[in-house]
Amino acid sequence: MSNATIINKVFIKGADEPLTPKQLAVEAGLHFNESDYPARISGRHCYCADGGEFVLLPEDDPDVIAGEKRYMQCRVCGGWSHL
Repeated sequence: MSNATIINKVFIKGADEPLTPKQLAVEAGLHFNESDYPARISGRHCYCADGGEFVLLPEDDPDVIAGEKRYMQCRVCGGWSHL
C-alpha cells in the first residue's frame, strides 16, 4: 500500500467517531484550513500498516503548549505524530 492511500483516523479522547476535516482544522487551530485534510493525515504517521487511529492530546497538555502543535498518539501501536 502506498503512503497516498493510507488515511489515518483522528479522534478526541473517548469518541467513537473520527473527526471530520472541518473538525480537524478547528482542532489544529489557525494553522490549517478544512481543505488541507485529509491530505495532512494521509500517509505513514505511525507503525500501523493500514493507517493509525490517533487520539489528540488536549489543548492544555504541556507538550501541546510547548510545541505549539496538536500532538496525537495512535491507540493501536502507540506511535506519535501531530496535526
